[in-house]
Amino acid sequence: MKNRSKIIKLRLCMSGIKVILLVLVSTTIIGLTGWSQEVSETEEITVVAPYQPSVSDAFKINVSPRIPEEKLDKPDFDYSIEAKTIQTPVFLEPIKPAKIMGESVSKLYRNYAKIGLGNYWTPLFEFYANKLRSKKNAFGVYVKHLSSSGEIKGYAPTGNSNTTVSAYGKKFMKNQTLSLEVDYNRTGAHFYGYKPDSVPDLDLSKKDIKQSYNRFGFNTGIESNHTRGKKVNNQTNLGYYYLFDRYDATEHKIKVDEQINKQFEFFEFSEIEKLGLDLGLDYYINKDTITDHNSGLIRIDPYYNLVFDQYSFKVGVRADIAMDSSTKVHVYPIVAIEVKVVKEILRTYAGIYGEMNKNSLKSFSDENPFIISTIEKRFSNNKLSQFGGIRGRLGKYLDYNLSFVNSTIENMPMFVNDTVSALGEGLYNQFTVVYDKVKYSRIIAEFGFHYKNKFNAMLKGKYNSYFLDNEDEAWHKPALEISLSADYNMQDKILLKAELITRSKMYAKGYEITASNDIIVKALEIDPMIDLNLGVEYRYSNVLSGFLTLNNVLGQRFYRWYNYPSYRFNMMLGITYSF
Repeated sequence: MKNRSKIIKLRLCMSGIKVILLVLVSTTIIGLTGWSQEVSETEEITVVAPYQPSVSDAFKINVSPRIPEEKLDKPDFDYSIEAKTIQTPVFLEPIKPAKIMGESVSKLYRNYAKIGLGNYWTPLFEFYANKLRSKKNAFGVYVKHLSSSGEIKGYAPTGNSNTTVSAYGKKFMKNQTLSLEVDYNRTGAHFYGYKPDSVPDLDLSKKDIKQSYNRFGFNTGIESNHTRGKKVNNQTNLGYYYLFDRYDATEHKIKVDEQINKQFEFFEFSEIEKLGLDLGLDYYINKDTITDHNSGLIRIDPYYNLVFDQYSFKVGVRADIAMDSSTKVHVYPIVAIEVKVVKEILRTYAGIYGEMNKNSLKSFSDENPFIISTIEKRFSNNKLSQFGGIRGRLGKYLDYNLSFVNSTIENMPMFVNDTVSALGEGLYNQFTVVYDKVKYSRIIAEFGFHYKNKFNAMLKGKYNSYFLDNEDEAWHKPALEISLSADYNMQDKILLKAELITRSKMYAKGYEITASNDIIVKALEIDPMIDLNLGVEYRYSNVLSGFLTLNNVLGQRFYRWYNYPSYRFNMMLGITYSF
């Protein structure tokens, strides 16, 4: 309203101005006329009732536009379908087979040689000779020698060696494969686990404390090649070896194994259903300067295996017949379950099993070459073991396996220093075994990292727990074992390797004679150890390379067996050649 008032006032002002202008113009005209007529009298003009503008009222037109409605008539349709047969001739064109590009086959070389030399006068020679690819047969020869003549200050001569010669052959037939392998192995050692200055009355030469184990053997077998269908699969193996040492201990072993299985379809939902039977016979003939002893072990293991979806089951029974001074039959349940929780990422597994094992001269000497030749060889009864774990993959590069096992073992062997040495009184440089009933638990963690073909690393850890009936400690058995290995490939030209091995402290069984000639058992502590090894290989070409190996880089003197120290830092330089 204020704006409107302002507009009206403005308009009134404009009207007043117009009136004044009109009056002025009129006055001027009259004046001019008067001047022309020479009028002498003055006239006054008075304007009465000034102009008052007004705005008329506005009115809205209330008329709405409309479209006139027109009535539409719906047309009627009348139609019919006339059936006709259309001729559709078919022209067949041959389908061209897809072309499969052949994979590149890497070149193979018949022979490979590795030669090296290290400090402590440590020569290495390794040789492989193999037949190239063939669909009919295969043949190969392997030779290796590694020895050392080093010395450890204050201890007896420490020379050791290992030599292996083997040859194998395979014949590939239509439905079966026939194989044969013969081998010879010699392990040489010295009982250097004493200080000559501490036993001046004993004058032992290097030859007097020498030990060697010689083994000749062969394995032959025939195996079916059925990879599909419901045919019976079987594998038969026959093996034999003869082992003897320098102190008239001998061992013969005859081994026969038979594996039979066949696929069935009892359930429609199953992917694999298999019934199988594993049979085995191990027969030992042992002789030493004290005893002449034969023993054997027969195994009968029927089982059923079922796989469907993400589940896998195996159930069976194992019957072991131990033949010694008496014959005993032991029956164990066999159950194994695996579930693929997440494909390739997470699998979980669990089960139970049991078995009998024969401790032999070969199994003892392979683990500890410093044993006495008359060592007692019993059966170990793994009464029942439970195991379980998870395994899988995290991402593209990391694999893992976490597991545990609990066992109850009767007659578990443990190495202890022999108090009555045939080499001399008070040396304690040879080992025998003591047997005990043990409740044993182990936790295992394994992680593997793999990046293409360039970098690989593996971390393994084991934690062992022993509960013994009679012995004070699990002699020479560490509670914790950890190993880390890694290798890196730089453009297939330089290969780097590293390995770290560590274990916790162990205990050896010792004795103390009191003033009253009583013998007291003492647990002698063996310090923990760390062993760091490094290696590098330079590939000059595809056939020629050089390598450098550094062992025990930290220079630690550790003990695997009580009174037997290891070498400190040692290295080896050598070459490899393929031809």
